[in-house]
Amino acid sequence: MLEFLKESTFKANDVFFRALNILKKHYISVAGLCFLLFVTNNLSAFLAMYLSDITGSAIKVLLLLVFVILFFGLQLVLVKRAILLASNVEHAALMTYIPSPKQFLNFLSGLIIYSLLTSVVYLGCAILCMPLLYMGVQMETILSEINPLLTGIFMMFILIRISFFPFFILEKNHNIFRAARLSIAFTKGNVMNLFMLMLVLASAYILQMTFEYFEYPLFAKISSILNTFIIIPSVSLVMAIAYVDMMKEYKGSDDPELFKNII
Repeated sequence: MLEFLKESTFKANDVFFRALNILKKHYISVAGLCFLLFVTNNLSAFLAMYLSDITGSAIKVLLLLVFVILFFGLQLVLVKRAILLASNVEHAALMTYIPSPKQFLNFLSGLIIYSLLTSVVYLGCAILCMPLLYMGVQMETILSEINPLLTGIFMMFILIRISFFPFFILEKNHNIFRAARLSIAFTKGNVMNLFMLMLVLASAYILQMTFEYFEYPLFAKISSILNTFIIIPSVSLVMAIAYVDMMKEYKGSDDPELFKNII
């Protein structure tokens, strides 16, 4: 059985500022990977829009596979780079960063499972909201506001608990189920710290959306620049530092049980 400390194993603000210090020293490599992700995402959207009426279905499937492998492969390279930097390893062989086919498939399986779980949670929240109809709440309000809000809250909690599964896949070479169990046990007692980290990381995006909603284009642009060039490159570093810090407090099994660590 895992024996994690219930007290905080790291401070959110300390982790964030340490990530910024690492980012200053290695900005080109980390931000460069984020830029490649940005280019890959936008290029795939561009090709999907302008080649939809030109190419055949076989070409579309091939392009889809290429961009899926490239996009998620770059994400894993970024995570691996962040882990090494958080562990004070500044230089490593190129192949150290390249995920194996097994690691890539496990990571992709995790994303698919999370998407399916979102649908299940959405349906569950819809069932929970049904009594509101008898209390006079409009169906449109439930579908467009209450149910999405409840689903978002539940999925945020789940995301926090499984947020480290890519790290266990890359560093320990575990399969998705073992990596998810480790992440759930790993985050036990640190949910609020991780929530604060995610809140800080999402602040620029929240500000950007707020300024766009109230039609302040200048402030929205500033928030967008901050989000693109500071916050996004910091995300992987912040999570990697939190991962390394909490690994120092690990005192339990390498294959924990799921239900004993959910709460």
